[in-house]
Amino acid sequence: MRLALQPRADDFHKALGSKLRAQIKRPEKGGATCQSGGAALLDDFYAVFAENMRDLGTPVYSKKFFAEVLAAFPEQARIFVVRVGDEPAAAGFVLGFGRILEIPWASSLRRYNRLSVNMLLYWKVIEHACSSGFETFDFGRSTSDSGTYRFKEQWGARPVQLNWHYWLRDGHELPQLNPTNPRYRAMIATWQRLPLWVANAMGPQIVRNLP
Repeated sequence: MRLALQPRADDFHKALGSKLRAQIKRPEKGGATCQSGGAALLDDFYAVFAENMRDLGTPVYSKKFFAEVLAAFPEQARIFVVRVGDEPAAAGFVLGFGRILEIPWASSLRRYNRLSVNMLLYWKVIEHACSSGFETFDFGRSTSDSGTYRFKEQWGARPVQLNWHYWLRDGHELPQLNPTNPRYRAMIATWQRLPLWVANAMGPQIVRNLP
C-alpha cells in the first residue's frame, strides 16, 4: 500500500477528510506526544513492538536486529514514539531510500486504542516524509480488504501488487504461511498467553527460522 505525498504536509493535512483529522487530534487532546530520533529511542520502540507481537501471537525479532539496522543505516533509519504520559504507547521504525519512505515495523498497545495513538504515529511519520522531500510513503504489505488494508486505504494509499515466486518439489502445493491458516491457530493462541519475558526470550530463536 503506497501513498503519493505532497511537498507540503499542511496541504496534505487539508486534503484529509474531517473524520481522519479528528482522529489525528484525539490522542493529542488526550495528552499524547510524539518524539522521533535514533538509537536513544530503541528501548521504547522495542517495548511497544515486542508486546504487540506477543499479543498478535507472532515471535518477535531480537532488539539487536534493530540496533544493527540503526547502526548500518544511520541516515536512513529513524524511530518514532508516541507517549501517553511517560509510557510509550505506539512506535514505528522507518527507512528512507531514494524517493520512498517506508515503515516496515509499527505497533501500538491495545490499552491505548481508545486514544487512537496509531493515528498520531502515522501522521507524524507522513508529516516527516513530506518535509524531508520523499515523494512516496510505503505503508507496507497487507492482505486485500483486511483491517490493515482498510486502515492504510483511508489515508489515500493505493495497492501495488506483490508477486511471490515459489520453487516447489513435484507434487507439493503452495505453502499457506499466514495467520488465517487453521494449522497455526493453536500455536498462535498459545503464544498470545505467554508471559512477555518468555515470548521475548524465545521469539528471536524461532523467528530466524521462519521463511
